[in-house]
Amino acid sequence: MNDVPLCPSPATIRVSAVVLRDASGAILTVRKRGTQRFMLPGGKPEAGESPRETAVRECVEEVGLELDPDALRDLGVHRTAAANEAGFEVEGAVFVHPGVTAPTGIAPAAEIEELRWLDPGARPLPDDLAPLLVEAVLPALSARVPSRWLTVFTGSATGADPVYAEAVTELAQALAREDVGVVYGGGDIGLMGTVADAALGAGGSVVGVMPQVLVDGEMAHQGLTRLEIVPDMHVRKMRMAELGDGFVALPGGAGTLEELFEVWTWQHLGIHSKPVALYDVDGFWQPLLAMVDEMVERGFLKARLRDSLVVATTPEELLEAWRTWTPPAPKWDASADAVSPRP
Repeated sequence: MNDVPLCPSPATIRVSAVVLRDASGAILTVRKRGTQRFMLPGGKPEAGESPRETAVRECVEEVGLELDPDALRDLGVHRTAAANEAGFEVEGAVFVHPGVTAPTGIAPAAEIEELRWLDPGARPLPDDLAPLLVEAVLPALSARVPSRWLTVFTGSATGADPVYAEAVTELAQALAREDVGVVYGGGDIGLMGTVADAALGAGGSVVGVMPQVLVDGEMAHQGLTRLEIVPDMHVRKMRMAELGDGFVALPGGAGTLEELFEVWTWQHLGIHSKPVALYDVDGFWQPLLAMVDEMVERGFLKARLRDSLVVATTPEELLEAWRTWTPPAPKWDASADAVSPRP
C-alpha cells in the first residue's frame, strides 16, 4: 500500500486499524466506552497523518503499545458498515503487526473500556464484533495463509562472509513471493534472525518454534507471525517437522547438522515423505556431500537415498526441485534397489 487512502464519500468514516496477535495467534480486540462491539485497535486520522502514522499513534493511545511503522504489513483498505455510527460506512486501512509475544504489557487506555483476545478460528464467532473485523479483516487474514510451509534449519551465527546473509535474504524473499511460509527455530540472532526478518519484510509468514529455556534466555524473535513455545528441544524438532511440507538446511553449525540428518533419516525410514534439501551457498555443503558420497562408496548408504537429497544454489532451483520431487522408497525396500542400481 502507498499510504494514499481511497477518496471517502460524505457518509464514510476513515480509520486505520492494526491486527495484533499474541504467541498463539489470537487477535487483540477492543471495546470503546459506551459501545457494545469489539473491533481492532485504531481510529481516525489527525491532520496531515498517513494511515500508517495514524495506526501507530492510536495503538499507543488505546493500548499503550508502541509499534515500528516499518514492521506493519498492509492488509488493504476495506469498506463495511460502521460499528457505532448508524447510516455511515467505515473505510479502514488495515495493517498487520508481525506479532506481540508479551501481551501482559498491554492495557486499555483513552476511550477503551475493555480488551479481549479473539481466536480467529473460533466457530461460531462472538456476535459482538464490528462489521469491519468480521466481513473484511478475518477473511483477508484467512486468504493470506501460505499455500505451503518450508521448515528451515540454519545457524545462530552469521558466518565469516557476508555472502551467507545475502543468499539467505534472497531465498527468504523468494519464498514470500511464492506464498511459502517459513518454519524455523524462533531465534532473532545469526542467520536464523536474517531469514525471519527477510521473509517478514517481504510480506511472508514466519512461525518460530522455541523451547522455554531459550525464550527465557531472551533469544526469541519478538516480531513473528506466531511463536510456539515448547518444553524442550525434542518437542521443538517434532513440531518443526509437523509444520513443514519440506525441509532445507542453510549454512549453519552442529545444531543445523543434527536437525538435517534427523529429518533425512526419517525420510529414509518412511516416517515422512517430504523433500529434504541443502541450500549450497558458496560451496558450503560440498565437503559434506563428498562425505555422503564416501558413505555410498563404502557401502554404508544406498545410492538412491543419497540421490533423494536435494541440492540447490538458487531459490529457483530449490522451488523447482520441490515442485518435481518424488519420495524415495523406504530404506528396506529391496525391489527399489534392484530397479535403480548405482555403480
